[in-house]
Amino acid sequence: MPGVNDLSDIPLTTTVVDRDQLQQAVHLQEPLPSFHHGVIIVDFDPNMRLQDVLLAAVIARVYGNPDPLSEAKLETPAGGFDWDPAEADPVDHGGYTSSWHHKLHSRDEASHRGLTFHPEGAPGNFRCHYPQLDPEIWESCNRANSRTCWLRMKRPDSEGRIYGYDIHTNYEVAAPTGVSRYYTIDVATGVIYPDGFPKQALLFNGTYPGPRLEACWGDELVITVKNSLPNMGTQIHWHGIRQLFTNDMDGVAVTQCPIARGHTFQYKFRVLQYGSAWYHSHYSLQYSDGLCGPLVIHGPASANYDVEAEQTLMVSDWVRDSAFSEFHQEKTNEIAKANVKMDTFLLNGKAGMNAVGGPGNSPRDVEAYSVTRFTSGKKHRLRLINSGSGATFVVSIDDHQFTVIANDLVPIRPYTTDRLVIAVGQRFDVIVDGQREGTGNYWLRAQPADGCNAFKKGVFNSTAGANTTYPLDTRVGIISYPSLRSLALPASLSTTTDFSCLDAQSSMVPVVPWTIAREPLNPLSLSTFYNARQTVPDQTLGQSGNYSHWLLRLDPNIEHQTGKSMHSPFWLDFSNPTLLNLTGAAANPSYNIVYYPYRREGFIYMIIDSSLLPGTHPSQLGSQIVPNRGAHPMHWHGTDVVILGQSNERFDPVTSPGTWNYENPPRRDTVVVPGGGGYVAVAFRPDNPGVWLVHCHISWHASSGLALQMVIQGEGGVDGGIYGVLGRRAVDRLVGGCEEWEGDLGRGDLEEMVEKDDSGI
Repeated sequence: MPGVNDLSDIPLTTTVVDRDQLQQAVHLQEPLPSFHHGVIIVDFDPNMRLQDVLLAAVIARVYGNPDPLSEAKLETPAGGFDWDPAEADPVDHGGYTSSWHHKLHSRDEASHRGLTFHPEGAPGNFRCHYPQLDPEIWESCNRANSRTCWLRMKRPDSEGRIYGYDIHTNYEVAAPTGVSRYYTIDVATGVIYPDGFPKQALLFNGTYPGPRLEACWGDELVITVKNSLPNMGTQIHWHGIRQLFTNDMDGVAVTQCPIARGHTFQYKFRVLQYGSAWYHSHYSLQYSDGLCGPLVIHGPASANYDVEAEQTLMVSDWVRDSAFSEFHQEKTNEIAKANVKMDTFLLNGKAGMNAVGGPGNSPRDVEAYSVTRFTSGKKHRLRLINSGSGATFVVSIDDHQFTVIANDLVPIRPYTTDRLVIAVGQRFDVIVDGQREGTGNYWLRAQPADGCNAFKKGVFNSTAGANTTYPLDTRVGIISYPSLRSLALPASLSTTTDFSCLDAQSSMVPVVPWTIAREPLNPLSLSTFYNARQTVPDQTLGQSGNYSHWLLRLDPNIEHQTGKSMHSPFWLDFSNPTLLNLTGAAANPSYNIVYYPYRREGFIYMIIDSSLLPGTHPSQLGSQIVPNRGAHPMHWHGTDVVILGQSNERFDPVTSPGTWNYENPPRRDTVVVPGGGGYVAVAFRPDNPGVWLVHCHISWHASSGLALQMVIQGEGGVDGGIYGVLGRRAVDRLVGGCEEWEGDLGRGDLEEMVEKDDSGI
């Protein structure tokens, strides 16, 4: 079996691969040995890039085996394989081999026709395709009465076992290998009227929200982004996608220079997770002006349903003026302690009852609402995303309940509720039972949560009293049963009474369990960060940064005791992404870098605290204090985090850990830090080398500097470990993008944007 380079291309039987030994060899950059286990020697070309072998062998290491911790069972086709090293081009894959199955040729082509099927909820011409799976042996098993299943063998093997991929497969380490899916996105300006007022927006392919991108579990996405903006660069982030070993594809200012005007950047990454994600610009405040869209990855689900809604439901608050202008006014008026006040809110780009007039934009016109069609007696899957800039929403449907099956990209055990609390950046997948006798239309409501919203017409506060008048109408969408002869505005009433900003996290139990080690890999005192705000303008960031900022900081007592320092707003140079300057970036105190060791086992703990600093009087903090009000939806790049603890009480390093949940706690990528002096404690595996942001997803807070970056160093040191995983050509591609950006700056007409007045994220 000479020169096999992609183990995921080998269907099922008896070869056993030692994954840990493979991974260790790759990260230590040692020559790969041959492994002799069972009956077949798995022999690798010693000239291959070791990290590419890792990505091929480790990511697809449990091909067909639902238990990723047991042996990886592999089979060689009867004719064997030929591999032509000249055809392997890791440059195009960012050091990743997810498409190399096109270049691995079987002598037994009959076994590689591939399995193809249409997933529920996808457009009519969309198909999942797994070219390595013989349809005579494998089948799709995802049907209305078996949504927990995805792929399985039709018959047992010689030992009576049936392998497959389903809701219990550990997607952290195992996924089927699909195909490469190509998309092109153009970033440009355009005038839109989401609520009746014109806005010069930033748009993906001319629409808001942007086009829905779709993939199947295990596919590779190849997305070419063209920057057609007249006066800005751009970067696109794939929110929730883990980017395992593809840190260069994360699409943020710490990993790449902005895409220069008139230029393109091609993002390539494999989707090992499944569920509901979204994509948005991560360049300054661009996504608050319209640059966002849904990303759907088809896969199994933790409960059965009949049909999926045709559209993803994206709820967002909205400003009619430019988000850059709103932010400039905020900082100029020295009110950075508050959010920018929003004008209204939208569902899928429509204002519903808050529309102010114009063709098709009156509250009396059905066209002003996002309409979702239901069928009587059917179970409907909905995907909901908060793609806003500041407000947390409580979403409900009159006279219907939600069965929640996933939060962010984590499948969970189903639970039932009549409301969803969705903070900025968070997603939920739910199932809604259609009324048995669907005789009317029903309101879908999105009410800004108490204490987690700010609008120009006032704030939402359900506790203010029985005679409270809300500044905006919460009726933004319609659930319609097609049995009606005509679509009319609903007359349904809401029964939801709880509009608090925090949801019951205890209900969110992941299907694939994690057990958290009670001893972290890191000293907790150096990973306890406080949401802080300056009370006087910052004097260290130049004229454009001369205003009071939000930030994450260490306890000054810990700084004094350890000599470690972090008390500056996050502030980046677009031309100097951390990933291309891993050593030098550490010298800049505004880059807010925290270093963690790469480990395959064990967990890093992190605390985000909104209380007053322990043992510290505000007078000791100089220009910085810690606010004790306001919740912050914190987003982690490159990993999911488990929620060990989330409390409205102040964090105590002695007593609080005794109250935490270590057995399969809730897990997601965006977590709310409670306001009023509370904290959240999270944990994650540091098993994805790279530079990863942690930031508040309230746009104005992130732009003001409430962020840090984690450097997961990788074995082989800071530079060697990360660069070894990415590969030289991936790094060269990033360097080429920075050269294009510098060339664009040299044209001399970007001065206003170069003199940036925000953090860059």
